[in-house]
Amino acid sequence: MAMLAKLLVFASMAISLPMGAQVVTQDMAAHARLAQDAERRNDFPAAVHEYQLLASALPKSAEVQSNLGVALYFDDQLRPALAAFHRAIALNSGLMAPHLFSGLAWYRLSNPDAAVHELERAVRINSTDPIAHTWLGYAYSAQSRDEAALKEFQEASKLDPKNIDVWYALGNTWLQIGKESTLKLLVLAPNGARVWELAGEQCQMRGDRKAALIDFQEAAKRRPDITELNERIVSLGGRVAPGHVEDAQSQKVEDALYEKAHDAERESDAAFQRVEQLDPNSYRAHQIMATAFASEKQDAQAIAEYREVLKLKPDVEGIHEALGEALVRSGKLAEGLSEFEAEMKAQPFSASAHMNAGRALLMLGRDDEAGKMLNAAAGMDRPPLETYLLLGKLDVRRREYRGAVTMLTHYTSLETGNSTAYFLLAMAYRGLGERDQMGRAIAQYKKTSEDAKERSGAQKELQAAQSDSEDGEQSLQQGSME
Repeated sequence: MAMLAKLLVFASMAISLPMGAQVVTQDMAAHARLAQDAERRNDFPAAVHEYQLLASALPKSAEVQSNLGVALYFDDQLRPALAAFHRAIALNSGLMAPHLFSGLAWYRLSNPDAAVHELERAVRINSTDPIAHTWLGYAYSAQSRDEAALKEFQEASKLDPKNIDVWYALGNTWLQIGKESTLKLLVLAPNGARVWELAGEQCQMRGDRKAALIDFQEAAKRRPDITELNERIVSLGGRVAPGHVEDAQSQKVEDALYEKAHDAERESDAAFQRVEQLDPNSYRAHQIMATAFASEKQDAQAIAEYREVLKLKPDVEGIHEALGEALVRSGKLAEGLSEFEAEMKAQPFSASAHMNAGRALLMLGRDDEAGKMLNAAAGMDRPPLETYLLLGKLDVRRREYRGAVTMLTHYTSLETGNSTAYFLLAMAYRGLGERDQMGRAIAQYKKTSEDAKERSGAQKELQAAQSDSEDGEQSLQQGSME
């Protein structure tokens, strides 16, 4: 994705030296040419040096400050780049480049809120720039604002219809919207007809006709009014049993979520197919295949595809991390940790990469290193919720019970269905001698454990499909208290 911004620089970076009150000398023009020459050969330290000389000579030039910021950005000096962009904006708030690159810098610093602020301004200044729309979409995605991101990627796809990065982002956003609709459906009607129907569809895609038939029959018992279910049952060689219609009021919301999940899946498939059409051997095409294999827990195939992506484009954001997760699920902890470390080198402010590295270290019994990594993740923007569960596990293992209570209480305030968290919380309270709180935690542990046992096969099928790291987490639960 960084190359998108780099293309913009080389396509439209001719510096405009101000005339009038600030006299441009031959020396200044020479520094400008030297800066541009340095950029063309990717020598950004040299470009920074030349622009700094220009900025000293032309302190009121917004364009020079903007170009200095861009050179600093590509030299990976993000904070100084932001300072230069801030000066440029103060001199001329109508320039697009300082807002655009400020947004890119804040995004790389894992501050999507600040990134959105700048990128929205960039889009307002030039609404026909596909790069601005694309990066605003990325920033919205980092805020978990998938619907807003979708609009930006759709606009970018109209402006730059042959860009595989845009089509991949569009497909991935539709995929996230579909997952969110499925999770909402699981909360609304965990044992409802539409949940059973979606589970049957998952089984059918895997080629498990027997399980699909059972799920469709369960769905038909609850909603005999859904004619498509009868057709599916018959096509699988089954018979339709009598059923009764569920509450009509809840059906409307349930049906709406089901349709939204299906619509999102169709749109996602269409966007990914566009990537295949544009460049079937591209790194994005391999990334799509890798993600599909990972979702089906076919980790050997996923690992091979992720590695192909890295061969084609080593700097794709998130690939080392995704590869590491697949390796951990395969029991290759050391290899997985190496990939997480590679991701952190490329994305030093990634909370999820730090959390995954901490998880692997915890599984390897390297507790001190795990603690440093997990605490680093917790201090970053929007850390994954699992960070607090892992910190709680680590504190219990270390017998640092007060810290465990803090972490696990925070976790269970947001995730109420994880029996492991309540078990650990009970252990922490026992260690502190707080028997009343321990009793309440044990009661919650028993309740959530029973809920898990009673959970329908359809729920388990769909929840497994939404979780990319369930197997690795289960392994951790088995080994983290040893």
